[in-house]
Amino acid sequence: MPRPTGQARSKAKAKTAAKPRARSRSDKGGRRSPASKGMVLVTGASRGIGAELAKQFAQGGHDLVLVARNAGQLLELATAIRDDYGRWATTVALDLGEPGAAQKLYQQLRREDIEIDVLVNNAGLLDNGEFTAIPMGDHLQLINLNIAVLTALTHQFLAPMRARGSGRILNVASLASLQPVPNLAVYAASKAYVLSLTEALSEELKGSGVTVTALCPGFVRTDMTVGSNAEGNDLHLPSALMLSPQFVAEEGYEACMKGETIRVPGLGGRLVAGFTELQPRAVRRLTAGLLGRVLLKKDPS
Repeated sequence: MPRPTGQARSKAKAKTAAKPRARSRSDKGGRRSPASKGMVLVTGASRGIGAELAKQFAQGGHDLVLVARNAGQLLELATAIRDDYGRWATTVALDLGEPGAAQKLYQQLRREDIEIDVLVNNAGLLDNGEFTAIPMGDHLQLINLNIAVLTALTHQFLAPMRARGSGRILNVASLASLQPVPNLAVYAASKAYVLSLTEALSEELKGSGVTVTALCPGFVRTDMTVGSNAEGNDLHLPSALMLSPQFVAEEGYEACMKGETIRVPGLGGRLVAGFTELQPRAVRRLTAGLLGRVLLKKDPS
C-alpha cells in the first residue's frame, strides 16, 4: 500500500529551481525561539505529510529547518509556522537527489551553528507501473533518494546525536514496506529497506538516548496519489480507506516523541499490517499480486 512522499513523478510535474538556500522572514531575531524544545529538520517539507509534520513539531514547541526543492512553498510554510505557532523556522531550497546534497546540507547547518535534535526523513519518490516500462534512470533516482539519501542524512546527523546522548529520528516508510507490491516494485522494496534500517538502528541505539521511529501509513490523501506517471498508469485508491496527511502527521509526531520503533496509523492499516505479518510468504505473494492489479490499471485514453 503506497505512501507517496515528498516528491513524485507526474505528467504535470512542477518545474522548481533548486537554489542553494532560501531564508524565510521568520529567520529574523535569532536561531531559537524562547523556550524551544529543540531543532527539527524536515525533508520533503513543502507539502503533504512533510508540511503537516512540520506543523505538528511547531505546535509541540520545536523550531524548524525546512528542506525541499520548492523555495516558494517552503517560505509560505515558514511564515505560517511563525505566525500560527510563534516558532523560529528557516528554509533550505535544495534537491536532495543531487550528488553530495546530504553532506552539503549537514555542512551548511554546522557552519550556521544549527544543531539538529530531531531528523525527519520524509523526502522520497514514487513510480508506479510495470518494472520494465519505467526507465532505468527513474528507478535509480528513486533508489538514490529513498535509500541512499535517507541513509546519508541519518549517518550524518546520528553521530552528533549519539555523542550528545539525545536525539530522535523519524523515517517515513509505508505500509508497502511489509510486503512486495507489483507495479510498485522498487518503491515497496525501498520502503522495506527504510523499515529494516529503522528496526536495526532502534536496537543498536538502545540505552544511548537516541530513538529511531518508522512511520508506516497506507493510503494517504495527497497530490501525489492522483497523478499519472509517464507511462499513463494511475493509482486507483479506495477513498474510504484514505487517510489525511494531518492525521498521519499527528500519528508520526506522537510515535516519534514516545520513542516508538514502528507506528502504523489508523485501525485499517494496523489490521492490514497484522494480517500481513501472519501470512506465509507464498500467500503474501498472492496477496501482493492482487493488490498490484487493484492499484494500477492502464489509462484507456
